Amino acid sequence: MVTIAERTRHVFCLPEDAGGSGDSSPHTAAGVIAALGVLGTELFRSDDLAGRRCAVLGLGRVGAHVARLLAAAGATLVVSDIDDSKRVLADELGAAWAEPPDCLEAEVDVLIPAALGGLLNPAAVPRLRCDAIAGPANNQLDNPATAELLHRRGILWAPDYIVSAGGILHAIAVELHHETSAQAAARVAGIAGTLTEVLHAARRSATTPDQAARQRARQRIEAAAWPARTGAAGR
Repeated sequence: MVTIAERTRHVFCLPEDAGGSGDSSPHTAAGVIAALGVLGTELFRSDDLAGRRCAVLGLGRVGAHVARLLAAAGATLVVSDIDDSKRVLADELGAAWAEPPDCLEAEVDVLIPAALGGLLNPAAVPRLRCDAIAGPANNQLDNPATAELLHRRGILWAPDYIVSAGGILHAIAVELHHETSAQAAARVAGIAGTLTEVLHAARRSATTPDQAARQRARQRIEAAAWPARTGAAGR
C-alpha cells in the first residue's frame, strides 16, 4: 500500500507510521463477531456466543482473529486450514481440528468461511450441517442462485460483503474522515444494525438475504447517482 501510494492518493489501510490506520484484519474480525451476534439473535434469541458451536474454515490473518475472539467469548470451535501448521492455533484455543472438507460439513450452529471464495455451490449446499453461515471470505457464493438453495434448506446466510466490511469501514473512518478510534469502532459495530435491517427486509418480502442486500445496495447507489444526473441535465 505504501508503494501504491507513491502513485495515487486513493489508497487505504496504510501502516500507522505512514499515516494510515494499520492492519485491517482485527477490525474485519470485529465486524464478523458483530454479525454472528445478529445471527444468534435471529436464530437462538440471544447474541451471546458462549456455548455456540462454530466452524472456522481458514485461519489466515482474519480467520485467526475471529477464532481467538470466539474462543474468548466461550464458543465451542472446530477450525481448519490447508496449512497444517495452523494446528498450533487450534491447540492454543482448545479447538477441534478438521480437514477443510470435514470442516465445511461440520454439525455446528454457524459455519464461518474465512478462506477462498466460491465455497458455497450446488454440490456443497446439500452436505452442509449448519444453521447459519457468516464469514469474512469474499464471493462465497459461486452464483447468486445458490443463495436460493441455502434458503430452501433453511440455512441463514449473511451476505459476505456486509459481514466482511469491518476492515474497510475502519480504514475509511480513520484515513478519510479522520475519526477517532472509538468512532471508527462504532462504525464497525454498526455492521450488526445493517445486517439486522437486511434480514428483516428479507423476511418481510419473503426473499433471500442476498436479494434484500442487493436491493438495498441498488437503492443507495441510485439515490447517490440521482443528484448527479439531475445536475448534468440542468447544465
